[in-house]
Amino acid sequence: MDFLYPKDISTKNFTTKNKLYWKILTDRIWKVLFMLAFCFGFYCWINIRWSTWYGTQLEPRCQVPEEELEDMRLIGRQTKDILDKHNMTYALGFGSLWGALRHGDILPWDIDIDLIVVLDRNSDIKGTIDWLKKEMEAQGMEVYYRDWIGIIQGYSPVYKSQLDVTFWCDYYGTGTMFRCSGWEQFIFFVNYRYHYIFPARLVKPPLPTLNFINRSWPVPRNGIEIQKIHYPNDWWKVAKPKGC
Repeated sequence: MDFLYPKDISTKNFTTKNKLYWKILTDRIWKVLFMLAFCFGFYCWINIRWSTWYGTQLEPRCQVPEEELEDMRLIGRQTKDILDKHNMTYALGFGSLWGALRHGDILPWDIDIDLIVVLDRNSDIKGTIDWLKKEMEAQGMEVYYRDWIGIIQGYSPVYKSQLDVTFWCDYYGTGTMFRCSGWEQFIFFVNYRYHYIFPARLVKPPLPTLNFINRSWPVPRNGIEIQKIHYPNDWWKVAKPKGC
């Protein structure tokens, strides 16, 4: 706390009646409080803005070539078979859920398939990630686990079409689903609480199903309710890439 004591003021035998001392001290406290408030405000702004950066494409396409979409469908069906084989609770999420709701297929401009896997909070989360990664690799995909965001990303061997698997659980038994893995959710916790966490009842099995890439896929309950959480600023409209 030495920075609070002005170097040009002798503190020896000073009293609270020293008005000059208290004026300098008060000015410095206000400066420190201002800097703290500014940093906190900037941090919150970054948190909120993060949602506009998430998934941003450098070269957005209005129509992904059909061969790439078919490649994406292939790894989607392969991953579905793996999850079904192990009786996992999962559902379509994010852009893929929009595709199932509106087209019964991948959105023409979508760059990946999004899957939400629901885990018990006491389960071996790391073990689940490891075996799923290995089984996806056994299907010929290039597979990576991204520690920072806590997701598995699988890529088709030909066109490098992408599939993302996120892991969710009710950490605290409060009926709210949080990401089970990754550090991003803790660093950008304001954004995650505003855009990502959702009621556990929306993914309580047995889940309803919708047609998607010529298969019957489980989807969250209550139609677009989960999308109102994940896309609070534009859930009511079709958000195409810029220029489309």
